[in-house]
Amino acid sequence: RPCGTCPARRPRGPHGGFVASTMDKYRKVVQKREAQEMSEFECRIQQAGKIRGYLTYTISLLNEKEATHVTLKAMGRAIAKAVTVAEILKRRVAGLHQITELTSVDIVDVYEPIEEGLDVVHYPRSVSCLTITLSKAPLDVNHVGYQPPLPEDQVNAAGPQGDAEDGDGPRGGGGGGGG
Repeated sequence: RPCGTCPARRPRGPHGGFVASTMDKYRKVVQKREAQEMSEFECRIQQAGKIRGYLTYTISLLNEKEATHVTLKAMGRAIAKAVTVAEILKRRVAGLHQITELTSVDIVDVYEPIEEGLDVVHYPRSVSCLTITLSKAPLDVNHVGYQPPLPEDQVNAAGPQGDAEDGDGPRGGGGGGGG
């Protein structure tokens, strides 16, 4: 088994240097993001958030606040969660048209040295961004990311908590044979 101290097994940084020996001498500078305005019917998905919470919020926008559309936005590792939320929403709310857009944003991470005599390091990276618009009203069918609504027989209009028909609660619900 590799011990992790062999040079061939130690993780390397983006420019070939060993991560453990060089990055221990730096601290990441926490940068404040510019406050971006959010529309009333926008939901920003984060990796740490709960899917159930996003579903409750977006379903309440569509049903109680009578929004004609809702926009889900996610970046990086939260993209998979945004796709999951959109797919569940389409199966809970009938007649939702979908447009999906994938973009990227360039971010520069700044690392300041802990020891004297070292330079500040700027590390640029590109992060993927996903925007999913779900609308009760028809959208542009010629858009490259358009998906039509699901057929009515594939929509289960149970509430955000109510999965009573499929017997699939938060704790499983049986079906396992055990032993």
